Formats: sequence, structure tokens, C-alpha cells
Amino acid sequence: MKVEYNRLFEKLKENKITQKDFRNNAGISGATMQKLLHNGNVTTETICKICDYFHCMPDEIMEFIPDADYIEKQKAKEEVQAQIDQLQAKLKNL
Repeated sequence: MKVEYNRLFEKLKENKITQKDFRNNAGISGATMQKLLHNGNVTTETICKICDYFHCMPDEIMEFIPDADYIEKQKAKEEVQAQIDQLQAKLKNL
């Protein structure tokens, strides 16, 4: 799974806020801004600063993109969980 911050930059454009002004007013470092620009990893503290700045929720500034095989992994996980449930039921009856 990866995270994209396109929504953040759309929000900046919509509000006519420059990246420099945003960085200064939100307390975001230049290095962190570069990570955001390139969809890199940032801390939850950074996410909180951004959300506080915009008075918004994280899903308004970022988007989670599942891996290509996410659905297959979920199905496999559900099958294994069903097997575990069956074995636990059998164990209970012994």
C-alpha cells in the first residue's frame, strides 16, 4: 500500500496558498515538503500539523492506494481465518 498526497496539493491550489507560505505557516520543513511532493513517508506528527492547519481530516489531504494484489491477499486472509475458526470449533468439541 502506498500513500499519495495529491489531495493536499489540490487543497493548496484551491485555497491559493503557495508551498512556501504553507510550509512556514504549518511548521513543515523543506525536507518534509519534498517527501510530500514525492509521496514519501512522513510522520503522523506531520499529518496532524497539516490537518490542524486546514482544520480537516487526513483523508482530505492524503489517499491510500492499495497494492495491485490487495484483493487477492484479502481473500486469502479470509480463507485462512475461516480455517482457523473451523479448527477452533473442532478443538472446543474435543
